[in-house]
Amino acid sequence: MHHHFITELLGIKDSHVDVWDIREEESHFVAELFTKPRMQKCPFCGGRTKRIHGYRWQSIQGPAFTTKEVHISLWKRRYICAFCHRTFYEHLQMIDRYQRCMASVQTIAMKHAAVSSFRTAALVTGVTVNRVLRWFDRKELTSSKILPRVIAIDEFKGDADGERFQLNVVDVENRRIIDILPNRKVETIEKYLKSCDTGKVEMKWWWWIYLKRLNKPFEKHWAIP
Repeated sequence: MHHHFITELLGIKDSHVDVWDIREEESHFVAELFTKPRMQKCPFCGGRTKRIHGYRWQSIQGPAFTTKEVHISLWKRRYICAFCHRTFYEHLQMIDRYQRCMASVQTIAMKHAAVSSFRTAALVTGVTVNRVLRWFDRKELTSSKILPRVIAIDEFKGDADGERFQLNVVDVENRRIIDILPNRKVETIEKYLKSCDTGKVEMKWWWWIYLKRLNKPFEKHWAIP
């Protein structure tokens, strides 16, 4: 029961992960975990195996409690497939592949970054700002594909992927940003609008000055009503 409470507190969803030992150091907590053997699916050929090839300790950063971080040492297993004879580490929900901190830390960081800033998210979770930025870059942002009744498209000065300017698509009535386009090219805008459902759109505030400067044809449909 005590070990189950600790795994729940750490946010570990893997049922085959158990606690070996936990202790408090001067500046952090140390949790030693281990995995129980179970049937694994080979990621290469799809065969199922329970043969163990070896073990290793993996250091993982856990969530921070009050003012102290949690350092996790995980005794994990490496399996060997009985069919293709290739080795692989067991799959764990608590940590993504090639990562050094728990998935729950990443989730907490993204929540703080959404309502505050990347620096605040880094301070709360005990990671660097650059790591939070890398997590954010890998995150697939969902956008509203059904555009609202009134939209506005305008440029802002940024510095993403070598482009000096980007475009934001705004829901004017609800005062929120719907999407951010990587550049201000007309082709990018046309491609974006074709990928969205514009059936509900009645008013469209267009960046017509830029289109005029490029000598592009300006459709009356996209003018200010």
